[in-house]
Amino acid sequence: MTEGMAELSSLIVPFEGGAGDVVDWATVEPAYGTVFPSDYKEFVRLFGHGTIEGRIATLIPVVTSDPMVRRVAPLPDRLRSNPDYQRWSEPRAEAGGLDRILVWGETDSADVLGWITGGPDPDAWPLAVWARGDAAWTAYSCGMVGFLVRLLRGEFGRCPISDTSLVGVPHARFLHDREEERLAEEGVYPWDD
Repeated sequence: MTEGMAELSSLIVPFEGGAGDVVDWATVEPAYGTVFPSDYKEFVRLFGHGTIEGRIATLIPVVTSDPMVRRVAPLPDRLRSNPDYQRWSEPRAEAGGLDRILVWGETDSADVLGWITGGPDPDAWPLAVWARGDAAWTAYSCGMVGFLVRLLRGEFGRCPISDTSLVGVPHARFLHDREEERLAEEGVYPWDD
């Protein structure tokens, strides 16, 4: 386990029912036309497709043409062409444009979390966050795991997402989607408490 993942694992506690997904990267990466960052692959193996405290949804890559399957995907055309999504908090960050954003997560506040892809080293891809509260994209020079660690530890000067409820949370719960679906069938909503 990498140092970053060890840090994140100390901050996120899997909900009952387990976590983690097995992804056939040898199939997924050619289908997506890119190699995924190594910290993200480790996150998928240990946690996977689910939510952190019901606030941040993390997605995994799935090879399908079904638009109803929630998965890692490029920013949808409707957002890339929407003038309301063209604003960046720092003009230098928009150099790659919205066409290079690959979405790996979203928040319950309608924020978008993704990588700015295109560089030769996926581990060096910056993150892009569309914060609905700011109505702008902001680029961060860290990986997905580093971003989540900094968020949960409250290490950003200003919260990078619209909801500040995860800032400084010492032990956030992670609920895998398959467990959330099982609980929903039993009429249980785990985020009520």
